Amino acid sequence: MKKQLIDFLSKIPFISSCFSGITTIFMLHRVDEFEKGKLYPNENMKVSPKFLEEFIVELKNNGYEFISLDRLYEILQNQEKVNKKIVFTLDDGYKDNFTLAYPIFKKYNVPFTIYITTSFPEKKAILWWYSLEKLIVENDEIVVNNKKYSCKTYEEKNKVFLEIRELILKLNQKDLLNELNKLFKNYNINWYEFDDKLCMNWEDIVSLSKDSLCTIAGHTKNHYAFNKLSKEEIIKEIKEANEKIESKIGKKIEHFAYPFGSGNEVGKKEIEIVKSFNFKTVTTTRRGNIYLEHKKYMNCCLPRIMLTENFNLKNIGRIRKKRLVTI
Repeated sequence: MKKQLIDFLSKIPFISSCFSGITTIFMLHRVDEFEKGKLYPNENMKVSPKFLEEFIVELKNNGYEFISLDRLYEILQNQEKVNKKIVFTLDDGYKDNFTLAYPIFKKYNVPFTIYITTSFPEKKAILWWYSLEKLIVENDEIVVNNKKYSCKTYEEKNKVFLEIRELILKLNQKDLLNELNKLFKNYNINWYEFDDKLCMNWEDIVSLSKDSLCTIAGHTKNHYAFNKLSKEEIIKEIKEANEKIESKIGKKIEHFAYPFGSGNEVGKKEIEIVKSFNFKTVTTTRRGNIYLEHKKYMNCCLPRIMLTENFNLKNIGRIRKKRLVTI
């Protein structure tokens, strides 16, 4: 399974300039072992604990320094001419961030940030991508939206997952539970089945917040795409989530990541709304590195690099023409 995943991921283009600029902000979701028979799109959200540890060691051996988002803010604010800085960020609030990633970061004294979607610790997160995976893996054929899908081979299962994923992303996200039940009317699916197993609880988050290595940051209540929401709904998603987190950890939320951060979901309207919160830093999922010129974008749209198991350490130091990524 792991070899299949690496072969699949190796086909994804790699940007050789990812270590140019002053800093690279890495984006992760899960740190866990790959599971036999599970589907590529979900497994691609992981790096293994072994890979993460080896990656950290390799970076240290190549002279890179690990910094927090607060330190990055200072660097940009003061326009410090630095290089070879690395920031680790993890999105959503998965349990393995606490049980598997945290001990590795602690072992090597590496600062990191976790962007918390509050439906995760509240155990109200609809992790439909895992429910869909389970349905496809366990069946040779499924019927969704009155269409039959063959799921006999592993390749077919991955293809069907991606096709149905596109259907789900087009649903009304604010009424997602009802929309999912309509779409999967032929099946009795518990959409909250994976919350206890995969999501951190508040005790985990509070424990992490007490360690100076960890920055707890905001990631909304429900992980809705902002382009599907009104201004009032966006403000509510951010404000209520931050207030909930602050009440639990006793610290102000000063950093934020868009729940979906590509140019498709985040435009001028969404940026202006987020800027009104005056966060120190705000990150997207746009792919790029940090330059001193990002000072004027740090409270609304800093780019990141997604870290996956196929990330080629041999590309460290290879720099191409500078490209300032914003929205």
